[in-house]
Amino acid sequence: QIREVFHAFDMARDQGGALVFHEHGFPVELTLRKLFLGIERTELENRLGITFFDSVEEKYRSKMETVSQGEIYHYISNDPNYSMFDSIEHRHYIIQELYRITAREMELRPGSPDAADMCASLHAFFGKGDGKGNMLKELGITKSITHKYTVIHSRGLENDGNRFMNKAQEVFGIDNRAGLDHPADLISSILAPLGMNNNSILMITDGQSPEVVQRLSSDPVVGPIFQVVPSKVSTVTGDLMLAIFSDVFIGNPVSTFSQYIVQVRYALGIE
Repeated sequence: QIREVFHAFDMARDQGGALVFHEHGFPVELTLRKLFLGIERTELENRLGITFFDSVEEKYRSKMETVSQGEIYHYISNDPNYSMFDSIEHRHYIIQELYRITAREMELRPGSPDAADMCASLHAFFGKGDGKGNMLKELGITKSITHKYTVIHSRGLENDGNRFMNKAQEVFGIDNRAGLDHPADLISSILAPLGMNNNSILMITDGQSPEVVQRLSSDPVVGPIFQVVPSKVSTVTGDLMLAIFSDVFIGNPVSTFSQYIVQVRYALGIE
């Protein structure tokens, strides 16, 4: 749903209007506060220029245009005054500001449940102190986890995976199976030139493709360094952070989750 937030900014810009949110429901509660910490209306007003509905004078409310999530999701900017790079630059600014807010909140309340969720995967694999080894054992992880690591995002895309990938192949020329199957030889061919072929490979997954996990686990080259993030510590924000800070990220090109991870990595200067 973060995609709708980005598109809402594009639409407001193209139409020369203000972007107005309700404080409750979508997108503040259902998206922003689920992905980020410390999201308060004053921060959104001051940092991102968002207006809240209850602050709009009554005489102007009848002139406001209500847009559905579906319309926003599929919105494509065609304004000739703005290039694709303008949109990317502004999107990076939004991401940077949202994570600045998050970082400040984590500094103020490092022990909060939301901060713990956001750091769950990183803490499980890379937490410091004597308890790290015990935590890995409790999770059933016996393999050594290296400081440098790769994250693979495996997403089955429910029943639409093949259709989405076929369309992506038709439009962009990408392989229509690699993003779903993650073949071991492809993974190795990506990692070897980067000097990452002996470092840990961690998979975040929606659990819809157990055959992918089984194949990579049993592969003689990839298997010894491959590990699925256990469901016990897997959270949406925790898996995001694990992938964002990875040395190498391999995702699914039609997954909005993978796309968001790539956008954040670029916005934060992590290539």
